[in-house]
Amino acid sequence: MFHMEFMKKICSKVKEMEQPEMSKVMAGKLSLADKLLGSGESRVMFRWRSSLWKLLWQELLAYTASFMMISMVYRYTLTMEQQVQLEKLIRWCRHQSTGLPITFLLGFYVSLVVKRWWEQYCKLPWPDTVAIYLKGLVVGQPGKQRVMARVIRRTVIRYCLLAYILCIRRLSSRLKKRFPNMFELVKTGIVRSDEAMRIGNEESTEMYGSRWWIPLKWAIEVLTRAKKDGYITSAP
Repeated sequence: MFHMEFMKKICSKVKEMEQPEMSKVMAGKLSLADKLLGSGESRVMFRWRSSLWKLLWQELLAYTASFMMISMVYRYTLTMEQQVQLEKLIRWCRHQSTGLPITFLLGFYVSLVVKRWWEQYCKLPWPDTVAIYLKGLVVGQPGKQRVMARVIRRTVIRYCLLAYILCIRRLSSRLKKRFPNMFELVKTGIVRSDEAMRIGNEESTEMYGSRWWIPLKWAIEVLTRAKKDGYITSAP
């Protein structure tokens, strides 16, 4: 007990000595951008990549240009009588818009968009579930069969990942940049060269031009053969 208390005291003193040193080091590592833009939420506002500015800069520019043009026309082109008529039109539009439940419509729209996004996210297949089921399904006897069962499981998961990539690659631009062609998939080891030749180039832009379902067919054939060979003893 004395030894444990002694070690706790030493650890606490070491932490107290390290805290001021770490604060000095972190203060010295602050770059010029951190000093100018700040940190945390204030720094997020100045980001461009994956930011709200990058998403809405065209609409914001069009709105600002339209507002400035209308303001310039109102101030320097219209006569006093025309300005009065325009102000009456603005007041009438404002009065007519007060009856619309804008807050309710915006809340309904936002909830609908979030609901659709969440449903799409929940429908994405996860290979983890397939891997867990395979671990309990394809076992094999100790020895060479156990090693072969591991090879079967890895092959099935590899085919599932390949089908997933080929399907989502047609929808995701980031995945398309990561795997622009079948050669990149061969380099990563997801697919063999002979398998890539059987699938094809996968460069068609048609809706049903992709053959992403072929690896799933191969996975089913592997599991059927494993069941015949006795690697699957308690099939559901």
